[in-house]
Amino acid sequence: MPDTCLPSKNSRRHALLCIGILIYAAALLTRLGKLLIDPSLVRDAALYLNWVNSWVETGDFYFLVLGKAPFVPPVSLWSIKTLVELTGVDAETAGRTLALFLGSLVPVVGFFFALRFTRSIRIALVSALILIVHPRLVEFSVQPIRENWYVFFSAAFLFVLCEAVRESAVMKWGACGVFLALSAFSRFEGMEFAPVTALVLLALFCFKKISLKEMLLSGLAFCLGFGVASLFVMWSVDFDYRFFSRIRLFTGWMLHIVQPVQP
Repeated sequence: MPDTCLPSKNSRRHALLCIGILIYAAALLTRLGKLLIDPSLVRDAALYLNWVNSWVETGDFYFLVLGKAPFVPPVSLWSIKTLVELTGVDAETAGRTLALFLGSLVPVVGFFFALRFTRSIRIALVSALILIVHPRLVEFSVQPIRENWYVFFSAAFLFVLCEAVRESAVMKWGACGVFLALSAFSRFEGMEFAPVTALVLLALFCFKKISLKEMLLSGLAFCLGFGVASLFVMWSVDFDYRFFSRIRLFTGWMLHIVQPVQP
């Protein structure tokens, strides 16, 4: 029997679910082993945890960026802060727990992503294995740094984008917008996926895979998903007029970064 064939649709679904759970367990055990071997915190992780503690103590997100940077992507910090407040654990425990959880999910997403493209469970399993033991991913997954959130939400965005292209489902285009917003508010580099999405929609229309109406509806759903998720992120950090006052600071900060150092 070919590796792409399973006895029935239900048994295939159950088998894939079991495989996904096993992949997650293997990834989690690998990362826990790394954590036991080297439990130290990198510099960025210590900085983020200090910011979370300051946020918990002051209750003001903008206290974090005063005199440091014009704006800090808040998704990772907000999720750690929320777990601290819900469970009462310290910031490091909350951050490492979320990092392990999201980092162990990345190989699962990679498995289903590869399975969609190749229709071969063997190739998908090899892809998942590579993601399970990838040194950089393992290193990220034991540190409470924003890269964990960025990698997971970016992987989820790419997977849902492929699903939206395959099925031309408006709701999935909306989900693409949600995951893109979460990726961008984890690291601003996530916004690089926005023009990619626009080009994909335009290509689908140009090659007559979708009609003009479908392209416009899909684009609208994507924008709505992105907008709703962005508003939620802004609400989570008590968004107010002070954000706009930092646009000038952001511009000056970026110009300072790109200016060459004078000898």
